[in-house]
Amino acid sequence: MVLLDETNIDVLHTLGVHPIRNQFRQYPFCNVYHLWQPDELHQLLLGLVKDLLHRLLKYLKARNVKNQFDNRFTSVPRYPGLQHFSKLFDSMKSGSWQGKEIRGMIRTLAVNCAPILDCSQDAGKTAPETASDEMVMGAVWALCEFSLLVRQQNHSDLSLAALDDALKRLYKKKGAFRDQKMSKSAKAQVDELLARESHHLQEQKIHKIRAAMEVQLYGAEKVTTLKRRQFQVHLNRA
Repeated sequence: MVLLDETNIDVLHTLGVHPIRNQFRQYPFCNVYHLWQPDELHQLLLGLVKDLLHRLLKYLKARNVKNQFDNRFTSVPRYPGLQHFSKLFDSMKSGSWQGKEIRGMIRTLAVNCAPILDCSQDAGKTAPETASDEMVMGAVWALCEFSLLVRQQNHSDLSLAALDDALKRLYKKKGAFRDQKMSKSAKAQVDELLARESHHLQEQKIHKIRAAMEVQLYGAEKVTTLKRRQFQVHLNRA
């Protein structure tokens, strides 16, 4: 271990290395060297973002609008801080897309998708297409927002709350991509599970309505089995 004195610190500053205070050091039973350290490059950029882009392109291709996205993707003007792409994402080898390219792409991805996945009433889409496009655009927006926010070196309660909100929106909207990498048997299981859940919620709602109607009809009286049967007869007739 090298002890840092004023001379060493001056050398580090010359090299562009600056010390950063770790807030976890103030806890006596916390060893900062044993903490789990997320890998932004492989987990976020080459993991979530790259996987999202693969699924997004498959979705746009199924909707017959991928050409519009390709034109917008390669038409982003050159501007300081923005990376210009002259080639399409799926025209290059997967290994050529590294963290630098994905960081540049994520800055304009939501803007490139927004006009294509327009969910306004004048877009000329059917209701299922509008709902699906809204979910896909929501997932893209949430992941872009999360990726840009997580790069901050210092976070506050406000930024952490924004990160949590973006992650929740991503998990809520990412179901639009579930048909792309799912086998028929797995899709059938998920559909059956959703149908059961919907049926269960419907039964709970009916039970609450029945209970409210019984209270309104009989008041504070105890609802006997006979009264319940009579109520069911009247309910069936109605």
